[in-house]
Amino acid sequence: MRALLFASMLLVACGNEEEIKKKVAAVQQQADDQASKAKQAAQQKLDELQKQLDQLKTDATDAKTKLDDCMSKAQTSADASGKSAEAALAAARSAFKEEGHVELAAVNKTLSELGPKTAKATAKQKAAFQKALQPVSGQQKALAQDLAAWDSATIETFKSVKGKFEHDLALLKNSIRAAKATLPP
Repeated sequence: MRALLFASMLLVACGNEEEIKKKVAAVQQQADDQASKAKQAAQQKLDELQKQLDQLKTDATDAKTKLDDCMSKAQTSADASGKSAEAALAAARSAFKEEGHVELAAVNKTLSELGPKTAKATAKQKAAFQKALQPVSGQQKALAQDLAAWDSATIETFKSVKGKFEHDLALLKNSIRAAKATLPP
């Protein structure tokens, strides 16, 4: 009986073993299917991410190209503006220098017109006239330096060069007026 029990158990166990193998195979197949689906889904996501990465790289390259183009255009525009500003500064220098020469010539003409009046002056008036003219030579030299300063004037120094010229010109005019006041009418 024992043998029969053992044999029946063995038969039942064998039947169970085949069933268990089938169940294990079914579970293994299910796990393989799920792993395969998960692998496919992961591969699809990886492919999508790679496409997005490639698109971002393309967009970054396009943006860099556009930025380089804009920088190039800006540099060209800045160069042109710089040349234009330099040309305008050169024209302004020239105009102010020419105006300065004209004003200095007018003041020197006024000074030379005083020469004939000294012939009518007394010795005391002539001495006062000569004394009043002493600073004129230095003031004329200062004005000549001021005119030369226009050649190197920058946008930053333009006002100061002009102001110095106008100041020195006013000093010269005052000296000539003072000298003229010592002469007879």
